[in-house]
Amino acid sequence: MFKPIITSLGVASAIALILGAGAAKADPVPNPPPETKLPPVFCFRFTNIKAIEDDPEGDKFQLSFEVLNWSNRPANGVRIALNTGSNSFVQDVAPVFAGAGVDANGRPLGQDADPLPGNQLFTNLGQVTESTETAVQWTAIQQDFNTLSAGAIPNADLLGVGPRNTPAACALVPGCTLVGSSPNPFFQSPQVSDWETVDNGNNVLDGFVLTVDDLDEAEVLSFNWNLLDENGDPIGMPGVGNEYGFGTVNIARIPINTDPESDFRIFPDNTGVSNSSRIFAENSHRVTEYADVDYDTVLAAPPPPNTIRFTTNETDETENLIALFSAEFGPGLAAPFVNSGDNIFNSAINTQPIARGDGDSDPDPTKVPEPSTLLGLTVFGLLWAKSRSGVKAE
Repeated sequence: MFKPIITSLGVASAIALILGAGAAKADPVPNPPPETKLPPVFCFRFTNIKAIEDDPEGDKFQLSFEVLNWSNRPANGVRIALNTGSNSFVQDVAPVFAGAGVDANGRPLGQDADPLPGNQLFTNLGQVTESTETAVQWTAIQQDFNTLSAGAIPNADLLGVGPRNTPAACALVPGCTLVGSSPNPFFQSPQVSDWETVDNGNNVLDGFVLTVDDLDEAEVLSFNWNLLDENGDPIGMPGVGNEYGFGTVNIARIPINTDPESDFRIFPDNTGVSNSSRIFAENSHRVTEYADVDYDTVLAAPPPPNTIRFTTNETDETENLIALFSAEFGPGLAAPFVNSGDNIFNSAINTQPIARGDGDSDPDPTKVPEPSTLLGLTVFGLLWAKSRSGVKAE
């Protein structure tokens, strides 16, 4: 006669069998999605550069740029101020700002307009409110070319999508797609295959014009930038506000016919200058024309939208090359100001130029960090001349 199973196997074994059967029937606990992976974007991009023809030294240039607002608030203004990175490589005297203005119809510099492919048509109705050799500030008023509605630069809040929400972050960036082996988009990674798509949203404004002087070959112009809110206050600073509301920009003038492939950084958090379309629109790092409009005196009123003339402005690689540039941006960084009086918001400083002594003309290429998700800058470099003298911070 058979004994009951519990008697045969023992109580402990029977309980183990029952629990094991229950575990086999239960669904496995799913792994939570990884932390949000931010898409690679740019906050600041040069859209056109022209040389000043009557400058006897040949080191004066007119630059136009666009800003993109990935912060948590609309942007009503833009402020830039020279930082001590400009003193890193100086051949004669350090470069300075020499004027500023607004090109209402955006690129290229001049009366005509040639909007970037895919861009929405906006007119820049902003004005310069401050312009010195070390600081420039603009109001930012974006007018829709079709509806004539005007206002601040809208924001696309990348940091506001929350944790473990990569798909929502990618959805904010035009041209961003999710890639990866997992069928679950929350486990995939954001990718931008064409930098020209990133500024196709409405969180952008082109047409800010800056004149720079004393920017010789093998020198760099470095400045801090801030997006400003409706009260003229910064949207972000180190430890305060949004990290996409401030940062640094380095633009280097490369000697023509010089190999730009050696490592070059200004700040430890940088990964290296580049001539990528992520920082220069449509080969604007190649200067082949002289400026034909003086923007240093702010125009009383921009051209009415219905009088803007549109042209096709294709780059001809065989054109006479006047100058060559390379650059990078770094969101979330604030460097020491050349003029301490320009730190009008009492911003904290969270980076310092890489220290260089006599004979130390290049950063150590073995110490170049991997690009972070936030900065995401392509590593290129510049064979640089020895640093000698320049403007010192106050």
